[in-house]
Amino acid sequence: MAMFISIGEGGGPPGAGWSTSGGVFDCVVEATRKLFKDDEHCCLKAIYTPLDEQGQNFIVLDYVDVSCFNLFYSYCNRAMEEFPLSERAKIVPESHIPGILWNWSEVLRSMREDPRYRESL
Repeated sequence: MAMFISIGEGGGPPGAGWSTSGGVFDCVVEATRKLFKDDEHCCLKAIYTPLDEQGQNFIVLDYVDVSCFNLFYSYCNRAMEEFPLSERAKIVPESHIPGILWNWSEVLRSMREDPRYRESL
């Protein structure tokens, strides 16, 4: 089943986003989720509600504010950098890791095209 990160309807081009297999999606969104702190729960909930509470096959960045959008970007980028040495990477066939990282970089590229993206906050 295809999984989706909806990136743009609220701040970028309608329908902008990234679609991939469930395994790659899980690597990206779950590694990113782990980096959120307790006091960032509102941002986390705004992004992950469709997946967590509605049983959907996507997360949504469309309507989050600039701060939350960039917080997710920062954590997503950090999670990608840490992925090759992570516990999850140890259970993925080594030959799949470059493809996962390439897909992950596409998420970040798409986010950089959104008007809410800030190089550093």
